[in-house]
Amino acid sequence: MSTQPDIYRFGPDEDKEREQVKEDYSIQGWSVEEIPDGDGSGAVTLVFTPPGYVSPPVDPPGPRPLAWGAKVSAVFRNKVRDIAGTLGCDPDFLMAAMAFETGEKFSPGIRNPNSSATGLIQFMEETAKRLGTTINALANMSAEDQLDYVAKYFNDYKGRLETLADVYMAILWPKAVPKDNDYVLFESPSKEYEANKGLDSNKDGMVTKAEAAAKVQVELDKGRLLQFVG
Repeated sequence: MSTQPDIYRFGPDEDKEREQVKEDYSIQGWSVEEIPDGDGSGAVTLVFTPPGYVSPPVDPPGPRPLAWGAKVSAVFRNKVRDIAGTLGCDPDFLMAAMAFETGEKFSPGIRNPNSSATGLIQFMEETAKRLGTTINALANMSAEDQLDYVAKYFNDYKGRLETLADVYMAILWPKAVPKDNDYVLFESPSKEYEANKGLDSNKDGMVTKAEAAAKVQVELDKGRLLQFVG
């Protein structure tokens, strides 16, 4: 064990190994943070911090690193910073939302097999038309070029995206952007609930704004780990 935080990743079938590592570190007084993967695979990242550890002060030159920045190009990162500056939101919130929507791949061509949803924020066909493009055109763009359409989409919410939840609501259910966190987005029985019931964490037949945003919060926390920032 070192004097710096240690990070381990365990697959869904490695529960026994994960618990053994946790026990080993616990005996030494280390704290642990568990971060589930955002792809629903069941894999978990464990971050162990030694007792008394204090993060060193960091004052890097240039712009601060972005959550998930290590997964994208410098051009992509700079565009996200510019978009966030125009919108008045934290660029990490945009990165976390795109990480969630793309399964952490940041692919412009990734598609939902059950709908027309495509790309960095899962543009729907009607949304693409409204933005002056098509689903196929978006899928064939580079990620950097597709960010221009991400910016165009979010422009309607400029100045209204103060929280991570509001950024994600602008994608998932825009009328919830100004609502409180207990606002109900989807309720059973409905096709909207069926399409999003994976967000219903307490299985009460309702998906609230807070429940939906919790999945993106996991991506934000994970994306801010040392191996993913950039």
